Amino acid sequence: MSRLRLNNDTAFILVILAPILLLVAALIYYPAVDTFRTSLTSRNLRINRPPEFVGLENYQRLLADDEFWEVTRRSLSVVAITLPLELFVAFSLALLLNENFRGRGVVRSLVILPWMVPPVVNGFLWGWLLNGEYGALNGLLYQFGLIGEYQSWLREPQYQLVWVAVVQTWTRFAFPTIILLAGLQGIAPDLYDSAKVDGAGVFQRLIFITIPQLLPSIAIALVLEFIASFQIFDVIWTLTAGGSAGGAINPFTKTLMIFNYELVFRDLRIGLGAALSYLILLMSLGVGFFFVWRLYNQGVKE
Repeated sequence: MSRLRLNNDTAFILVILAPILLLVAALIYYPAVDTFRTSLTSRNLRINRPPEFVGLENYQRLLADDEFWEVTRRSLSVVAITLPLELFVAFSLALLLNENFRGRGVVRSLVILPWMVPPVVNGFLWGWLLNGEYGALNGLLYQFGLIGEYQSWLREPQYQLVWVAVVQTWTRFAFPTIILLAGLQGIAPDLYDSAKVDGAGVFQRLIFITIPQLLPSIAIALVLEFIASFQIFDVIWTLTAGGSAGGAINPFTKTLMIFNYELVFRDLRIGLGAALSYLILLMSLGVGFFFVWRLYNQGVKE
């Protein structure tokens, strides 16, 4: 009887899971395998002949290309600015939202609003705010007497990546805030009570209790936000004229994903673009593994 019930339960689970597994395989795994297969060919839609198998030649060509390393450096620059800024904002907000105060539920709801807005919309919104002729930021600073004339905030190439990082932080900070807030609520209050009895101050409790206990949550937030920043596309495309339809791509903010778009959709070099997508994936996995190995495991052991 128990064996029959077990078989019925197994059959029921398989019936429920089979459509989901098939959908995941059709929408995720098959395109991934097909992209890898394409990356091993010379497929180019501008050339009217069947693609040839070239093995790892596309990968070798990219790794030997100076432009690939230039856009990789630029992508890492965005990450280097975005991650600390985003983590600082998220950690500060998580500490605030973990306290009991009137209207906390309303504030928590307001925090996630920027994350709910699509990145494209955020890019256009900030482009309007930073406009050198009629931007709201210029108007605000001018009214307070902080500037004497309107500034073109996005005109200087050396500041464009900084503004990209600021907008990316605004777009994404709510997600790590939720992760860190969940981690804070999982810390036992007894730890803080014992530390207070021992005479530990607020700063000491933060350093020796809160941060070590949050290491798993910090690792998860860093992995997800590194991938989001490293593979940034929407914000750059809309904020710094990454390239309008048929227009020139801004070379000062060309990151890996913009470079990939250029290869696939403008140059129609499908094989090379597929190889680049897998290189981006491997770099993202490598950094993600490092964060999990060093921070997450350390936090779990403690």
